Amino acid sequence: MAQYPIPQFTEAEGKIISFLTFKQFFWLVGGGAACLLFYYTLPFWLFMALSILVGLLVAIVAFVKINNTSVIVILFNFITFLIGSKNYVWKKRESPYPFKVKKTPVIGPAKPFSSYDESQVDKLKEIKKIVELRKKK
Repeated sequence: MAQYPIPQFTEAEGKIISFLTFKQFFWLVGGGAACLLFYYTLPFWLFMALSILVGLLVAIVAFVKINNTSVIVILFNFITFLIGSKNYVWKKRESPYPFKVKKTPVIGPAKPFSSYDESQVDKLKEIKKIVELRKKK
């Protein structure tokens, strides 16, 4: 059976021009095209201001990554978070303080749980006897 090489590290983007990836190259080309458009349509002082602003934004978008995530993805997630609905969930946590009450184990047979005690049973029996013995008119 023939063996074929298996590609590894497929998550890495390919470089097309020295250290630039495909996306980075076209971000820079787009920013350069916007600056060229500004040069021919705006006064020189406005062209310089907008070109510096566009150049900085394009450089940040093309080269800066935060936690291996591009700035565009982070910006998109931020806008989606601001616009979308939010679901707040509260979950009660135990107290972090060390003065918790420790329960001691019960030794011997445990009594079954009941919602009333024996004194209430005695009172109910007395009330039943009074009701039964009451004379009807």
